[in-house]
Amino acid sequence: MTHQKKKEHHLRPYKIAAQTAGLVACIFIFFFIGGKGVPAILKTEENQWVPFLPLLILPVTGYIITWYKEFTGALIVAAGGIILFGFFNMKGDTSTGLLYGMPFIIAAFVFFVHINKRNQLKRNTEK
Repeated sequence: MTHQKKKEHHLRPYKIAAQTAGLVACIFIFFFIGGKGVPAILKTEENQWVPFLPLLILPVTGYIITWYKEFTGALIVAAGGIILFGFFNMKGDTSTGLLYGMPFIIAAFVFFVHINKRNQLKRNTEK
């Protein structure tokens, strides 16, 4: 194994952690929505879920984009998490905002750590 490949090999855990964190956040949200959100929508008593559901598209789409353009996708995931948190925080429900927003914010943070490590490796190999 060449010296460059050894260094790239150390980046792999960061990338795997970032992709796993994003996937776990997406799966968590879909299971939670399936268990709590859809039944509430079907009851039609709680109309708070209707404007909330389109907001989920942003971070999930961002996660999909990270597979092709990591930095752009991570920005979208972070923005989506912040928007979800802000949506519920404005309604006075901070705990729900954290429940929906934090998984995406954490996933975006892990992506940014991976991107930072990759950029450091590029800078070190150019010297």
